[in-house]
Amino acid sequence: MAENEGVRAMKLQKTTIRSCRVQEDLPKAAIQFDAVFDRRSSKSATGLVGWDQKGDLLVLKTVVHNNVSSSFAAEAYACLESIKDIHNKKSCFQELKFQYIHRSENSHAHRLAKSALDREENVYLMGADLDRHVLAWERRGPRNPD
Repeated sequence: MAENEGVRAMKLQKTTIRSCRVQEDLPKAAIQFDAVFDRRSSKSATGLVGWDQKGDLLVLKTVVHNNVSSSFAAEAYACLESIKDIHNKKSCFQELKFQYIHRSENSHAHRLAKSALDREENVYLMGADLDRHVLAWERRGPRNPD
């Protein structure tokens, strides 16, 4: 019986080693997010934008939150939404790095969040849906930043 347990343990270890192999060809991506808050309506919106290492847009996501008490809570919701997405896609990446960037470098996520709050619209766009959205956005022309 002890021999069987040893064999079973060896099999488990072998399987674990196979599943932990390192993939060096995994892509790099940057995920930027921001939040906007409307005190009058107690609503906030999160805007999330994902870019690949070439600067091509990969994903757009917006989430509108109700009953938000402060701008701090709005930022916390934005962080939570982003971390949820990163956690769901973590197997696609070998390394995760969190870094603060100034708002001036985060204008896409900010404008996306502002638009989502104005429209009260939740979206998650990738692939062909994202391409159609970007084309429609470009047709509207440039907008004044807030």
